[in-house]
Amino acid sequence: MKVLLILKNNPSQGYLVKLHTDKLIDEVKKLIGRRQHSRAIMTALAGGMFEKEVFEHEMPSLEADLILSRTSAHWDLM
Repeated sequence: MKVLLILKNNPSQGYLVKLHTDKLIDEVKKLIGRRQHSRAIMTALAGGMFEKEVFEHEMPSLEADLILSRTSAHWDLM
């Protein structure tokens, strides 16, 4: 599962991370379900595989399963 982590809003900047194990994916989903978005970001960064840094102008053409910020999570928007 690919996750776009939005860490900075103005200008938007983020990181594309691949969650490669079911255990890691379940942990991130559980944290999102509890509305612990910041912890979900840290878990994804710590356990996932970094793919690339993403800048605002690259986001419209990016494919990700989840967009995660400190305050929200959006599934399947890209």
